[in-house]
Order: sequence, then structure tokens, then C-alpha cells
Amino acid sequence: MTEVDPEDDAIQRFVVRHFRYDSARRERRHVVVAAYDNEPEFMARIEQEQLQLDRRRASGTPVDPSEHVTGVVHDPGHSRLAANGRLVKRAFRHGVGAGPWLDDVELPRNMGVMRPSDPPDPHHVPAVKRALQTLRRVWAARS
Repeated sequence: MTEVDPEDDAIQRFVVRHFRYDSARRERRHVVVAAYDNEPEFMARIEQEQLQLDRRRASGTPVDPSEHVTGVVHDPGHSRLAANGRLVKRAFRHGVGAGPWLDDVELPRNMGVMRPSDPPDPHHVPAVKRALQTLRRVWAARS
């Protein structure tokens, strides 16, 4: 099996992780075991790690019940996009507004920023007002 660097953000990588106690950091966390550039090797390594974990449990060795083996796929640019998301989150936390600077920042797929449009679409306003009235009626009925 040929492993790749799990931090290489230029390629798609299949990362095998082992959730266990990390004595260096004094916490339970996902520890990276290996990374591969193809799925069959990735799946084989997960099975191999799971077999080792099952053998340890069967032999009577004390094993944390939450310990397990997992995997995750990181697409090219994953680390860069995650860093951009953290940057935007920190900026908002410090009171920076969503201005034109945000147009140059590519965000991860699981993150979005809403801001008012300039000027508001006059055809859209009545639909929004109707939706808000409906929501108010629904919430009033639930109370």
C-alpha cells in the first residue's frame, strides 16, 4: 500500500483515523493513522485497523469502549477552505461586517453568509412579508 501525506491539500485523500486517547494531548481524539489516494487501499487499511482493535478486545486487553476506527475523504482544497471558514467566523466574532472583502473569500460547502442585497427586490418584499405573517400565525398557534 502506498500512503500519501494526509496534509497534502492538492490531492483527494482518504484518511484513516483511530479515535483513542492521545497521551501527548491528554484527550480522546481522532488520531490520523494513514492516508491513501485511492479507496480500495483506504478500505483495506480500515479493515486491518478494525481487526487489530477487535483482537485487542478479544484478548482481554483493557480497551476504551469509545475507541473505534473511522475514515474521512478530503477533497483537494479542503484545508484551505476550512481555514477560510475559520477566518470568516473569527472576523464576525470580532464585529467585522460582511463587506466587499467577503467576495474574495471562498467558503467551505457547509458554510454560507447571508447579507442584505442592494437595493431590495421590490417584487420579493411582499412574498417575504407573507411568509413572516404565516410564521407568526404558526408560532402563535403553538403557544
